Amino acid sequence: MGCHRSMAQAERQLTALNIAEYGNRALPENYRPASSEDVPDGRNCGNCVHFIEGYCNLWQENVQASFYCNRWVMREDTVTERAPAPPEDQIEGSDKNEPGSAAGKSGDIAISAETAKALENKADEHNEAMAKADRPNWTRVRVGSLRAVYRRGSGAYSTSHRPGIGRAQWSMARVNAFLYLARTGRPKNPKYVGDNDLLNADHPRYSGKRAQERQESYSPTAGMVEEAKRGLAWRREFGRGGTEIGVARARDISNGRDLPLMTVKRMASFFARHEVDKQAEGFRQGEDGYPSNGRIAWALWGGDAGKAWADAIVEREESRVSQVKNILAILRHLV
Repeated sequence: MGCHRSMAQAERQLTALNIAEYGNRALPENYRPASSEDVPDGRNCGNCVHFIEGYCNLWQENVQASFYCNRWVMREDTVTERAPAPPEDQIEGSDKNEPGSAAGKSGDIAISAETAKALENKADEHNEAMAKADRPNWTRVRVGSLRAVYRRGSGAYSTSHRPGIGRAQWSMARVNAFLYLARTGRPKNPKYVGDNDLLNADHPRYSGKRAQERQESYSPTAGMVEEAKRGLAWRREFGRGGTEIGVARARDISNGRDLPLMTVKRMASFFARHEVDKQAEGFRQGEDGYPSNGRIAWALWGGDAGKAWADAIVEREESRVSQVKNILAILRHLV
């Protein structure tokens, strides 16, 4: 749903998909009070992914939050609603995986073939959706990351979890929460920060080895925002100019998002490589072919304002690094 412009659009598509799969249906016979003896603890329409303000998107009927049906699916944000694990669920360690196996993105984790395939499908579907929606590269995920998130969820289940939820379901809910974080740039529940190190290294919430560098970010100028908007408008009008990466960069700039140092460096590199495009016909207003492909791409990255801004930041950073190196050299000499 993260690629829709509004929740209403997402709800309409979800309804259409449900109609296509199940047809127009009334509530099923197994729709019953959540207090029924055969309903697991903690499950009700109110915490089901299909429930939205008293309406079920799956069955297209008004429902009560205190009821339940067998198509119940746990919402992503319930992954942090926990209670201490009962003694029978408190399992320490694993017979299949060594301690620390979920520490990185390698995905060297032993899981069932069925779970492995499910995670592969989730990663593929997520990445395809992000590419189709022209979302930034930092929204992409690795299968190895999902395997690690799943493994961590299984381990956390031994400490605390929502009553009535199985270990596999709890682990997969954590995967779903991770995917939401990956595609939106923020967690649905602000308490969910335990898997930030498994995000794409360019993700705003990434907390791995490059986290310190990512904490240093810079706000685009008004001139950059204006140019980025112009570039996006040209691309919509002419259907050419720039790349998908350029479009993603323009969207970040036009929305006024802070850009990390690594992105600023990439911008400076882009402008240095494409400075020659200014010499081509159609780059300047009044010339034949205006705006040229090069001019559109130049605008997507923030135009002249973006070049001056990126160059100044990179120059300051290089000067700072040089000073630090000089100080370290002097200290080593003194020692």
